[in-house]
Amino acid sequence: MQQFQEIAIIGMGLIGGSLALALKKSGYKGKIMGCDASMETLRQAKDIGAVDGIYQGPKDAVKDADLVILAVPVGYYVELFQEVAPYLSQDVVVTDVGSVKGYVKTLADRYLPKHIQFLGGHPMAGSEKGGIKAATPFLFENAYYFLTPNTSTKRGTIEKIENLVKSIGAYPVVVEAQEHDKIAAQISHVPHLAAVLVANLLEERNSISYIPFVGGGFRDTTRIAAGNPRMWKDIFFYNKEELLAGIESLEGMLQDFKRKLLSAEGEAILGDLEKAKKIRDSIPHTGRDYIPPIYDLIIDVEDRPGVLSELTQVIGGNEINIKEIEILHAREGELGAVRVGFASKLDQEKAFKILETGGFPLTYRK
Repeated sequence: MQQFQEIAIIGMGLIGGSLALALKKSGYKGKIMGCDASMETLRQAKDIGAVDGIYQGPKDAVKDADLVILAVPVGYYVELFQEVAPYLSQDVVVTDVGSVKGYVKTLADRYLPKHIQFLGGHPMAGSEKGGIKAATPFLFENAYYFLTPNTSTKRGTIEKIENLVKSIGAYPVVVEAQEHDKIAAQISHVPHLAAVLVANLLEERNSISYIPFVGGGFRDTTRIAAGNPRMWKDIFFYNKEELLAGIESLEGMLQDFKRKLLSAEGEAILGDLEKAKKIRDSIPHTGRDYIPPIYDLIIDVEDRPGVLSELTQVIGGNEINIKEIEILHAREGELGAVRVGFASKLDQEKAFKILETGGFPLTYRK
């Protein structure tokens, strides 16, 4: 049975567009209305079959909807809530995809009519790319999708949204808004801040650039620092209390490690390292985040004209897509090294086997 007859998605970027495509792929038979300030974005959403109708005005998009999904930056919520509140139908459910939930719960309580059911949502998925052009129906597959009910949210409504989340391939997790923000701070927001600081450390005390010497370990450690700076500025401020608590814990751990190092407490430091390794090794490899991993091959190549073209032709000729390519070092008349990155482990393994028999020595695979 169709649980929602018309869904309005406000914001047709990566998340909003991917939600629409995922719903279509799941077999959803109702109407999906897309709303965005950009008419070009709306046209693209219509062209790829993500939506059935388009609106630039939110109040027009929501008037007949029984489910409204906010897929815009959290900083726009106050304005949106105020604009759409008078036009929401009596039995509508409002949800969102924002990365912080306590702040959003407060806004919903303040600006939405008391009879409106609000159920906060946060899919733990994304991409290093943004916009409707990056939208994909597979974005949410195997991703956790947090749901944070308000006091006005009925049990039946929670079940409806859980079913919708399952239909797009994600795993619904129902928690309190504040609990979500604690979880997000520890597994996402504080690590992102740490990656930002480690990346910025390259320019903090150095008279020359250390960037040419950076290797895979540094890239892995700082990978998430490539996220959208404006989006992350907002996340840090809207989840400020939990972020500050995380910073205080991190400061305490750094001070403790510094003391152990100054006191030459080798066994204590070894214990910290072993504990971290145990925790890291226990993390499942199926987790999703907003910047997908890159699977690298490091390849020895001759320093001669046309060698890069030969390398890419061998890989591309076997229908393997190259995500990244980087010259690591080259010395005239000698072997150089090239890093080739792939989007999936399968592509990496396939390229590894092909290159092994194609005259390109592989020095490193990860």
